[in-house]
Amino acid sequence: MTPENIKNIKKMNAKELQKKLKNITDEGMQIFFLTELGKFSKGPTVQETLLRYTESPSVALRSTAFDALIKNGNKEVISAAVKHLDDEYKVVIRCIELLGFHRVVNTIPLLKSLMDSPNKWIRFYAADNLGDMNDDSLISFLSTQLEGEIEDIVRSGCYSGIIKLVEYEEDIPFWIGKMGELLMNTKDPDAAYVTINSLTDFADTPFSKQIVTILQSRLDIEEDKKLSRLLEWSLACIERWNKG
Repeated sequence: MTPENIKNIKKMNAKELQKKLKNITDEGMQIFFLTELGKFSKGPTVQETLLRYTESPSVALRSTAFDALIKNGNKEVISAAVKHLDDEYKVVIRCIELLGFHRVVNTIPLLKSLMDSPNKWIRFYAADNLGDMNDDSLISFLSTQLEGEIEDIVRSGCYSGIIKLVEYEEDIPFWIGKMGELLMNTKDPDAAYVTINSLTDFADTPFSKQIVTILQSRLDIEEDKKLSRLLEWSLACIERWNKG
């Protein structure tokens, strides 16, 4: 696809996108069009189209369809997300995100059960999105999960979930510090990546100075070029937010 083609597709409305999508057989192009349809996901015809793709034989298409539906909290979409919590992990994590985004509190038991998954990414997303449920009793649950968790990426998700649930602002620096310790010590690039992103999200707060210190400390010793670029980008974002 040329840049001009991409530009033209991005200008299309929902009806035009759906009409084009019907005639596309290439999976990469289908993914691109489904992602674009996400801008119109609350429309009934678009919802129907995206839900149809959540039943595709392709893992990539199912995952993309749920990702495109994330801002749609209609009961049909929520039901589909719950149904697919036993799908392939790339689909499951999109469903978890959708349920967390809409704070579907009656799915808390399901998300808690996913903390027993053998897949570290599922456990990470479950822990992180439990933090969006506004139920401070989950702090104890996530703290208990930390005791037996050996994967740094999952520990990062637990810390992130706890920070979002903590009621008293004065308790937050402790948990940010725990995330900082993990970032400085982890050898897992995936764990480092998600922790940097989480800390960056939390930096638009009174705790930005603490977070900047942590990120800069990791950047000073970072040898991975991808992580270095992410750290530089994160620090630049925080600096821009602080100026604004």
